[in-house]
Amino acid sequence: MTSVARALAALLPLAPEARLSAAARRLAGRPGGPLASFAVGSELDPAPARLDGRLLEAIARGALDGARGAVFTEAAEARLLAALGLARVAARRGCAEDEAVLALLGAAPAPARLRRALDGARVLDPACGGGALLVAALQVARRCGAEPRLLGLDVAPLAAGAAEARLRLLGARADLACGDATRRAWPAADLVLMNPPFLRHEALAAADKARAARASGLSRQADLSAHFAALALRHAADVALVWPRALDTARSAAPLRADGAARGGFAWRLRSRAAGSFAASVDTALAVWSEGHLGRAAAEASVPLAALGAEELAALARGAGSARLRPLRAARAAAAGAGALGDACRVRFGMKSGCNAFFHLVPRGGGRFESALAGELALAPGDAQPILASLREAAAPEQVAPRRALFRPAELGPAARAYVALGEARGVAARPTCAGRSPWWRVAPGRTPAPVLYPAKVGARAFAVLNEGGLWEDKKWHALFPGPDQEPWLVALALSSTPLRLAVDRAARQLTGMQAIADVDCGVLAGAPFPRPAALAARRGALEACRAALARDPVTTDLRAMLARPAQRELDGLVGDALGLAPREVEAGRRELLARVEARLAHAAQVRAAVAAGGRR
Repeated sequence: MTSVARALAALLPLAPEARLSAAARRLAGRPGGPLASFAVGSELDPAPARLDGRLLEAIARGALDGARGAVFTEAAEARLLAALGLARVAARRGCAEDEAVLALLGAAPAPARLRRALDGARVLDPACGGGALLVAALQVARRCGAEPRLLGLDVAPLAAGAAEARLRLLGARADLACGDATRRAWPAADLVLMNPPFLRHEALAAADKARAARASGLSRQADLSAHFAALALRHAADVALVWPRALDTARSAAPLRADGAARGGFAWRLRSRAAGSFAASVDTALAVWSEGHLGRAAAEASVPLAALGAEELAALARGAGSARLRPLRAARAAAAGAGALGDACRVRFGMKSGCNAFFHLVPRGGGRFESALAGELALAPGDAQPILASLREAAAPEQVAPRRALFRPAELGPAARAYVALGEARGVAARPTCAGRSPWWRVAPGRTPAPVLYPAKVGARAFAVLNEGGLWEDKKWHALFPGPDQEPWLVALALSSTPLRLAVDRAARQLTGMQAIADVDCGVLAGAPFPRPAALAARRGALEACRAALARDPVTTDLRAMLARPAQRELDGLVGDALGLAPREVEAGRRELLARVEARLAHAAQVRAAVAAGGRR
């Protein structure tokens, strides 16, 4: 039995039984299957006549991809991230970083000092999966004549076993274990190299949330990737990781960002405008944080990261860009006369009913409603009020057509009392959100409908709604209550301008998956730049003309066509001028917004294609 066959025999009993058959089908050696790309020979040396160890990771990927937020790292990105991370380790030990990048990526001979700097370096992956990142670190280090010490953890026995067997086949100095990185101490490391699990906090069990929060010091509302990143930044002087861009804006990740900024900076932050960093279900960058580093500008490529050359990356280390890879300049702040939206409005999260099946009703006419929990029922006038539940129910800034009603009686008449009793019998009152209210059935007690609504998720189609009808809003919207010196229509109109939309989009929680959308955190919206009242008042006549043209003009997903509308271009110029932006900056912003939306759409298509390809295997 060959060494690979022995490893396979040891791994197969570890595969989750429910997913093993699917994994086996994907690993069938039919044309186009995963085995079709496996050459005879080792991963790093094609001479030995044996199947290489990538087969072991393929088994783990087939059985576990997506489980507990696992997204297996593609080989090209693994190699690039490992090289950048090890270049930082070498720089800390006296080597020139650009020289290290060239040698690690095989574009230049490795000087002896680089071998000495990396030999014995301890590289830890606390979410190692099938070992792609550790193998990549071994590959680029051996190219320089160095032999690193590889350490790994993974919560899945199958993945940990695959990685251990794979590294053993390569003769690596490795120590891997099966374990939950939020439960146990991590071994000492010079470099943490990881692709953290992309799991939203809503998908974590309560006990797992509490344990991760205790380990990282973040709140229970933090995603699992944030907990892993916080632990990593405290564990090693250099951390190379796949960085979900949601961590740049999520309020729950603010302590992580503050800690990273206080103790160091990002030496590398790379993403591709063409393809993100790889086809994960979230928008990501490849990042290397380094303790004591002042920080280097993030960079964006116009091609997939795998297509970048070593010379381009080495140039970036020296502060120079290229035609395909350019450092991103920080957006210029608005003029000193501009404020923040939070100064002009009280910005609140949209309402969470606690049980939409009970509170959201479909009007049937004649005082009758359809409840998902109770079927058809009759209610008295005033027991249910129209609610704007989705962006699709708003065709234009002042054209809405709500399809649902919110059960929110002022007082309990006989019909409402009967429905409340039914909800109590079905356990609705005991739900945490409902139990925290008094009375439990009064959604948003003491609150009135918001004059202005803004989407909690933005995509190709996003604008503010002037809520003149006094509709209630679902959690898919943010509720804005303008101050006494702000007219709601002016607030809504300004928020529908490209300069303000771009500011929100830049800071949005990028969760690009199969749908090209990004989450807008309440704090992000409140922090968006907003013109002072006097600046808007000085342009009131022209703004009124824009309102008249755009108020009921349907907004479509064709952003290019929407931006081309004369009234939209006029509005963008007026609001940009009120913010202190030059006309060329407004035009650049319009181009940037279009590019950002188109990139999200392209990345979403990439994810859908990857998911579809996986389903066909």
